[in-house]
Amino acid sequence: MTIRPARSRPWLALPTFALAGTLLAGCALTPPDSPRPALEQLPDFDARQQRLTFVSDEDRHIMLGVLRHRDATLRMALLSPQGQRLLTLVQDDDGARFLPGASFQPPFSAEWLAGRLAWDLWSNAALHQAFSGTDWRLEIRAGQRNIYRGDTLIARLSGEADCRLIDDRESGYRLYIATLDDAFDDNPRAPDTCPTP
Repeated sequence: MTIRPARSRPWLALPTFALAGTLLAGCALTPPDSPRPALEQLPDFDARQQRLTFVSDEDRHIMLGVLRHRDATLRMALLSPQGQRLLTLVQDDDGARFLPGASFQPPFSAEWLAGRLAWDLWSNAALHQAFSGTDWRLEIRAGQRNIYRGDTLIARLSGEADCRLIDDRESGYRLYIATLDDAFDDNPRAPDTCPTP
């Protein structure tokens, strides 16, 4: 696997709205939402700065994300590679929702996005508890998280703390989540910590 330098990414020249539309329109994300663990089961953490690389058979796109959990509120802001805010997800006691003022209307629900975050962030025990009594289940194999709905493998999660992969079989894309260094504000293209195809 090789890392493409920023100067060789022609899609960076696309307008922000075109980039977001191209990325998200390719994910027809309408499957049933998975149950989510309680927010109280997730420890608080300060802002985590991440590079999100979406890969499908046809496309490869990069966005930036800032994720934070405090006082039983999980918040994730999605930004363009140039740093323009596109969308903010909030999950709290009132459920999951997108805040007003988004730069585009995503083709997936806030509940869907919150569910995928839950698969990555919460502990195995919390996921087992949330899935109990439903069609959903979690299996751990060779250090990977396998998410099933009935007998269907929906997604496989693997990797380390600073380099994780959500291979969403149902939606047909792979999401690489790379932790960025503290230079996020001054250097939004911080050195890669998570090689992608």
